[in-house]
Amino acid sequence: CVAKLLVGIMSDYDVVVVVADHQGFYSVDTLFGLGYGFAAGGLMANTGIDESIRDTFQTSLKSSALHAPKELGNGKYTLPIFAAAWAAGNLFEGVPVAETAGEWGERSIRSILVGAPPMLALQSLTGASRPGESSSGSSWMPLQDNNGVSGHSFMGAVPFLTAAQMADDPWAKAALYAGSTLVPLSRVNDDDHYASQAFLGWWVAFLATRAVDHTQSGKSNWSFTPWMTPDSTGVRAEIRY
Repeated sequence: CVAKLLVGIMSDYDVVVVVADHQGFYSVDTLFGLGYGFAAGGLMANTGIDESIRDTFQTSLKSSALHAPKELGNGKYTLPIFAAAWAAGNLFEGVPVAETAGEWGERSIRSILVGAPPMLALQSLTGASRPGESSSGSSWMPLQDNNGVSGHSFMGAVPFLTAAQMADDPWAKAALYAGSTLVPLSRVNDDDHYASQAFLGWWVAFLATRAVDHTQSGKSNWSFTPWMTPDSTGVRAEIRY
């Protein structure tokens, strides 16, 4: 049902926008950012940092309140909400609240389309396991497992980060950025992921939503324009960094 709803909305959507989102994500700036994030995550995963944070949570910080946000990262529930918000924005054009909700839903879905493929690939490339699953702990063992990046953390961060980038009020923006950490914290709290894995899920979500925000505001680092000479034709690519 979710897939049908998304296909119905996307069928008339301008594919150029989605392409621009991907161009923004795979820009030099974002790829460097991805590298910095994975360097930090790798340091946490392959030293004692992950285990230290795990011990602290499980002995001192574990809370039922931190368990509650987990389902915000479940796409079975959140994807229909994004799609319904997007549809409402299209149905009630001219109504400010509906238009804002529509933009939020649209941008959230676009962020998932951009960030989910690299997130899934990096889950396997890092090859890390969940807490208690392997004697290697959080250490990266390429292609040995698929839990090196938390999917729940990625999905749960997207709606908050999208809203934060849409917000103008600095206090609202700060609150929404703080909210984007709720699902990652719940994964560490529930001992379902190491801190590095929760952080990396959040980081991919941040970069994906930022790429969509750049498309929305015209800040893309990539551009393509037709190129013609008397002897040949083609496409010129421009990369700004």
